[in-house]
Amino acid sequence: MKINAMNAFTRPLVRFIWLGVSISLIGSCSNESESGTPEAGNWYPIRVGATWIYQVDSIWIDCVAGRNDTFRYQVRERMDGWISGAGGDSLMKITRQIRNDSSQNWGIPRIWHTRLAPGKAIKTEENNSFIKLVFPMKIGLSWDGWAFIPEPAPELFKYAEIDSPFLGFDSTALVIQRNNENLLEKQYFAERYARNTGLIYAYRCDVIGIVTNPDDPNDCSALLPPDQPWSVIPILKRVKFGYQYEQKLLEYIP
Repeated sequence: MKINAMNAFTRPLVRFIWLGVSISLIGSCSNESESGTPEAGNWYPIRVGATWIYQVDSIWIDCVAGRNDTFRYQVRERMDGWISGAGGDSLMKITRQIRNDSSQNWGIPRIWHTRLAPGKAIKTEENNSFIKLVFPMKIGLSWDGWAFIPEPAPELFKYAEIDSPFLGFDSTALVIQRNNENLLEKQYFAERYARNTGLIYAYRCDVIGIVTNPDDPNDCSALLPPDQPWSVIPILKRVKFGYQYEQKLLEYIP
């Protein structure tokens, strides 16, 4: 199914709402990142002109509406220069654009930002700031990735792997951002970073499973195998509502 990539990008994510503090811009500043360390710079490179191009594949399901849509598009993020944030921090401007495929021109740019602060890498996406990485890295180390977001409880990110091979890269770090699963729903968000490259992979899954309910005419149980109870079927094979999103690095230009 070929779609307009901008429409796919702007669709709301199921319960995956990024809330945060907006950053106003007041001018240009230093061409070097503040508070960067060698380890931070290796895993989270910030350089003017650095460009990442990703392939995105996502699936959106709403069985009540009879919807099962697959979307494919490409994303480009390019670091376009240093600016100053409202608090005087040095921010790297990220120009983010999407297109259906390589035969088309890049679409209307959206502006994101990123910076290295003492012991952490912070990225602002659609005016919502997240602590993507913390340093020094250690397997099992956790932190509040949504520390800048007024949530009722911390959203703990955690290092699950460090220096593991993945997608042809010898040394990558896996950050689990959310991992909740039971018979009724599944939420799994993760990002993987490679040394000297930065983000190479992202995956998000947020689904509600089909549950047989005789009192609910919209329980979608007709989609289940007739000879199996719903509770023994993996939730990703009985999705009632939700999405899966996968983003893989196609090209990195330092």
